[in-house]
Amino acid sequence: MGIYVNPRNTLFRKILNGDIYIDKTDLISSTNAKIDKPDCYMCVSRPRRFGKSMAADMLVAYYSRGCDSEKLFAGKKAEKTGSFKKHLNQHNVIRLDIQQFLFEESHLDIFIRKIQDAVIKELKEEMGDCFEEDEYGLPGVLRQIYAKTEEGFIFIIDEWDCVFRMAKERKDIQKEYSSNQEIWGAISH
Repeated sequence: MGIYVNPRNTLFRKILNGDIYIDKTDLISSTNAKIDKPDCYMCVSRPRRFGKSMAADMLVAYYSRGCDSEKLFAGKKAEKTGSFKKHLNQHNVIRLDIQQFLFEESHLDIFIRKIQDAVIKELKEEMGDCFEEDEYGLPGVLRQIYAKTEEGFIFIIDEWDCVFRMAKERKDIQKEYSSNQEIWGAISH
């Protein structure tokens, strides 16, 4: 239970205590319908300041094994769906906010490695007996964990597009970043 791997529900709890919370938990039934399907990838695209980070925090609180969120969802729309209990806090989650790793242009050349290092460090604390670090970085570690546990990860990525905003002229960075997303997605739910 860390910052990136199986985070707690703290951020969603704060949102619920705010003055302007609007119940958007019906998104959960849409994401549940994608689990274990070939087209399991989902992109929630909205203009800036329209609740994407809130949605990410909500999905973390719902899926992450790192917390117990049943009381947070009491009375919400999602609770009324058939798949609600089945997936509530039952999955390994990796939650990334790309902007946390890329707040200066000088980080463009190292941020992918920094993301992988941070996640591997937390995976070692939580699942260190399931893998050995290898030259394939995070994708290699996740493959080993999957081979040993037969459990994938749900990736929840916020500010995914900030790379393209910051590296408009750096097609090499954009390509490396995009190809890493495909590799990580190959071993996720």
